[in-house]
Amino acid sequence: MGNKVALALTLLATSIGVSACGGTQGSAGLAGTTSAATRLPVSAHGHSDPHKSCNAQGINSTQLGIGACTEGNVQYVVRNYGGVVDLKKLAVAIVGVDVAPADQGHGHTVTPQRDAFLRIKLQVQNRDRVPHRFAFGQTMLGIGSDNYLERTDVERLVDREPIATANGGMVGPGETLRGDVIFDISQGDYEQLQRVGRFFIWDFGGHASAQISRSTGQLGQIRLYAVERS
Repeated sequence: MGNKVALALTLLATSIGVSACGGTQGSAGLAGTTSAATRLPVSAHGHSDPHKSCNAQGINSTQLGIGACTEGNVQYVVRNYGGVVDLKKLAVAIVGVDVAPADQGHGHTVTPQRDAFLRIKLQVQNRDRVPHRFAFGQTMLGIGSDNYLERTDVERLVDREPIATANGGMVGPGETLRGDVIFDISQGDYEQLQRVGRFFIWDFGGHASAQISRSTGQLGQIRLYAVERS
């Protein structure tokens, strides 16, 4: 990656840290465009009904409501950056985002296929009464109408703190894991991320798929363009 692109991505990484961006409702019926102004902190809204439509409850990219809702036969649990998504078995929050032109560890250095690696650091808690494994490929990044699966090869072989290997990936009842998931993005993706980005997470036992359908089950989503406050 050229120096100009590297510099641009570094500046963008700084801006995402300052604005604390986190993930939109994307192509699965929740999306729409949003202006830069929506990156301002937004307050949590009231009670939501998981059986009612997302748009009917203002859980969309313009009204920025949060909570549980249904769209396209998929039940979403939506929060903004800084909020906690509570699925049936797990609770998750994004605790950090950074970007780098390469990833290295375990004696290897890997460069991205596009322009940079986006590393999202998660904190995941097991809400269930039995242990569960947090799997490779349990999350997805959405940018506009495009969905990006994890670079699990980089997570497995190079990254120093993949969440899927923290404590062997096992999370006991009430326990918490913290670690990374990695995505391969372009400079253009990163610029769009802060306007129409979203981060998806599947519950324990689920596996990310770029095609979201009724078989997906409950799906967590964190907006990358709005910051949650209490």
